[in-house]
Amino acid sequence: MRFKAVSHRIIQSAMSIPWFARLSGSVLIGSYESRGARHHAEWGRLHPFDQLYGVDTSGFVPGFLLGSTVRTGYAGAQPGIIRKALTVIPDPQQCHFLDLGCGKGRPLLIATEFGFPAITGVEISPGLARIARRNASIMADAYPDRTRIDIVTADATKYRLPEESLVVFLYNPFDRPLMERFLGNIEASLRRSRRTFYIIYYNPVFAGILDASSALERRYAAQIPYDPGELGYGPDATDAVVIWQNRGNPHPLPPGQPDAAVTIVVPDLRAELTA
Repeated sequence: MRFKAVSHRIIQSAMSIPWFARLSGSVLIGSYESRGARHHAEWGRLHPFDQLYGVDTSGFVPGFLLGSTVRTGYAGAQPGIIRKALTVIPDPQQCHFLDLGCGKGRPLLIATEFGFPAITGVEISPGLARIARRNASIMADAYPDRTRIDIVTADATKYRLPEESLVVFLYNPFDRPLMERFLGNIEASLRRSRRTFYIIYYNPVFAGILDASSALERRYAAQIPYDPGELGYGPDATDAVVIWQNRGNPHPLPPGQPDAAVTIVVPDLRAELTA
């Protein structure tokens, strides 16, 4: 047990080194594909977003390298898809942006473009949290007038949600039991404090859990294409995004089909939308 704990701490420290994080993903991709998961070498390439801003958000890191309780790995969501989803949020300048399971923090960096007055990432892996803090510092130095990013190293399922208008971003960070626990946290938070509340769920594998909640209703759903310059930097050409809001939210719905059906392409790993 002591050797296992020491080995885990060494791996966590090494995750702060960009080349190690990318290499670990590349080396382990084959073993994941042999079990049917859709993890591909494209995630190991240095993303144009990182080249543009001088940050480190690329790479794929399997969940078992991140901690004994982590069931999903790290890979960066596509910037163009994140931006499209954020344009659907009314009045972002009145909301706190919270990324649960933020990994290296790519959505947080993009959120600084939208005027959120507070931006927070919660990440259970100390190694990934260190990278996210370093990325946040780089962005703050480059854009000092933007909102600064706060990174919290904690279990996202136990994190107390801020009791203010809130946009929660999820990139499939939880397995089913943890997603059910997270929904319980949301419902308890909304009972304590009625407020404007949004959940952006990128790759919504467990959308049905949120659909079943009486506290939430769908606002938006789309299968969003990668930007042309992002093709080849992820395993697909489109990704699904579903957005929920608090029931009774006064803002009108955007055009589209918010109730589009979610189809599970790879159990626990890949969801797509069908009209």
